[in-house]
Amino acid sequence: MRRGVALVGALLGLLVVPSAASASVTTHTQTVGPIQVGGYEVKQSFGLAPHAPVDGYITNMEVDVVDADGTPVPISRLMLHHIVFANVDRPDATCDSFLGFDERPSGFGSTERFYAAGEERAKMALPPGYGYKLDSDDLWGLLYMFMNHRPVTDEAYIQYKYTVDTDPSIEAVRPYWLDVENCRADPIYNVPGTKKEGSTQTQSMDLTMPESGYIVGGGGHVHGGSRKLTLTEPDCGDRQIGESLPTWGNPDHPFYNVRPVLHEPGPVSMSGFQSQAGIPLAQGERIRLNALYDNSLPHTRVMGIMQIYIDPEPVNQPCGPLPNDIKTLLGPGSVPGRTDGPVPFKIPLTALDEDGNATTIKKPPGKTKRLKSGETIDVDDRFFSQPNVRVKRGAELNWQFSGGQLHNVTLANGPIGFGSPNLDGDRTFTQRFTRNGTYRMFCALHPVQMSERVVVRGRKGGRGK
Repeated sequence: MRRGVALVGALLGLLVVPSAASASVTTHTQTVGPIQVGGYEVKQSFGLAPHAPVDGYITNMEVDVVDADGTPVPISRLMLHHIVFANVDRPDATCDSFLGFDERPSGFGSTERFYAAGEERAKMALPPGYGYKLDSDDLWGLLYMFMNHRPVTDEAYIQYKYTVDTDPSIEAVRPYWLDVENCRADPIYNVPGTKKEGSTQTQSMDLTMPESGYIVGGGGHVHGGSRKLTLTEPDCGDRQIGESLPTWGNPDHPFYNVRPVLHEPGPVSMSGFQSQAGIPLAQGERIRLNALYDNSLPHTRVMGIMQIYIDPEPVNQPCGPLPNDIKTLLGPGSVPGRTDGPVPFKIPLTALDEDGNATTIKKPPGKTKRLKSGETIDVDDRFFSQPNVRVKRGAELNWQFSGGQLHNVTLANGPIGFGSPNLDGDRTFTQRFTRNGTYRMFCALHPVQMSERVVVRGRKGGRGK
């Protein structure tokens, strides 16, 4: 029999109050590491995550970055950009397989993503009577990205805490991971930013429900430039059944003041939604995740992700009536910050000075070389073969990634937002430059060591500066 559920907190941005302690409840703290990140570098990786050898239900979970003694690490040292926990022994609800960071098949098959956090340090919790099922022999994996804001190699530990309730009467919820670039370890895409002020780009993904159930809550994850995430039912008049709204930090927030700047700052919080009665979904119904981003400025390597938790119970009526108890959690005004839309932010190019410290530059060192359309730039380990390039408007350039490490080419600032996947093995990426101006780019995995500038001039354009 389905019991009423109140999701006190959902993935990515919902602060919660843990359930009351009882004899069946235990809290566990585990660490993974040390994880080393080179100076001014970005590290993406995955590994195994230990957990308590108990059978029960996880009702609360949170994650942080700490030193060996458990002291939290400030983002002026290391930033945990995002982390995803997955249960290797259970199939994911929305993906049969995954591409790795290198855009190749990972070989791991389907693994259930059940908790994640971004820069906003989300905490996940479920109310009394409900939890995520934990079996003592489950195998957990985690996937993460760190950013090092100092010139020296640093190391830290991933520390996660979770509450397990062994009460056998608890009912299990199933996590559904919705992602507009789903089934990828690095599910990024790019917003060109070529439209007028106030314009919006929307990218969507549809899921046909493989089972019926009731959505009891959800929350989302976005990057800089986002307006919001919405969840709709296209077969029910495209009615909206959930949304997740970003709150941006105030000007003095560390996200806007840590140097060097390695990416566009994300939100400090995301709202979520909950319903004790549950939002009904019949088997075979479609739900649609919509990621809405500002399209007046470029935004590169962005994400649009929402996790929903479903109580799997029979629902016989498609497009059933919505409950009247849908609530917003951590909505506008709930946390300090700005809620009046994305905060414009220009990512500068950064390089190392003679002392090895990061400094802002207008262009990489070296002379500017004219290239013809169709020519290829070699990307080797820690450098672009042509750091300063001039081409005519409409020209195409190719980047061939011949190094032994993964690299990409990503716009930092310029007329049109674009970014390549993480590539190696002589794979190539092609970009056509259709607008005049100066395109400043970097490798987002090595943003301080690898930069490039392309100046585009055409019959109707002006000089790049």
